[in-house]
Amino acid sequence: MSEARSIVLYAVGSPLVADVEESCRRLGITIAAAVKNVTGTHYLLDASVLRDVADIEATLLRIPCVVPLFTPSNRYQAAREAVAHGFTIAPALIDPTAIVASSTAIGPGSYVNAGTVIGAAVRVGAHVILNRSSSIGHHVEIGPMASIGPAAVVAGMARVGRGAVVGAGAIILPKIEIGAGCVIGAGAVVTRNIQAGSLARGNPAKIVHDGLPLIDGDGPQSQNRFGVRRAG
Repeated sequence: MSEARSIVLYAVGSPLVADVEESCRRLGITIAAAVKNVTGTHYLLDASVLRDVADIEATLLRIPCVVPLFTPSNRYQAAREAVAHGFTIAPALIDPTAIVASSTAIGPGSYVNAGTVIGAAVRVGAHVILNRSSSIGHHVEIGPMASIGPAAVVAGMARVGRGAVVGAGAIILPKIEIGAGCVIGAGAVVTRNIQAGSLARGNPAKIVHDGLPLIDGDGPQSQNRFGVRRAG
């Protein structure tokens, strides 16, 4: 087994980790280790690869890692922690059941879950999560550390800012801009731009709270902003 076909999962306190395990299995990528970086429950399907932070071996640091946490702030902190320990960030991990246009670019550390469809000329930043069966239209831009929930639809030429969260089943209409740090509630239909740091929900979506904290960076990267489309 070559290290090019291996990956380390850094942080395992989110149920999303189980989907990442399944994607790795379908891709033929071996999970060399799964690092538990905080106390609490882990969601690994295969606990045999579980390691505490104190048990990270030097040989593991030669294997790139991905952070399978859905919440942007948690993912940001864990990614910085992983790099501080000496890990590099893996190229985008894309489930083989996803349909990704050849003209799309996806940044390092990102994860595209099963059944996702991504249209032409899309730009996805580093450390982004596109969850199960999400639909990303042509010419969409998704900023670093953003999270798109299961079955959410981001229509053509929309923009999703750094660290924003689009909830499960939400719909972002064409050319709409979702500001940095926004949270769009599950099932919302967004028909107008949403300013940074806002919580919006409903149909049509309305801002119900503002002043949400913003992520102050893009997270650590081992490549350019838009990197290799596929891991391995």
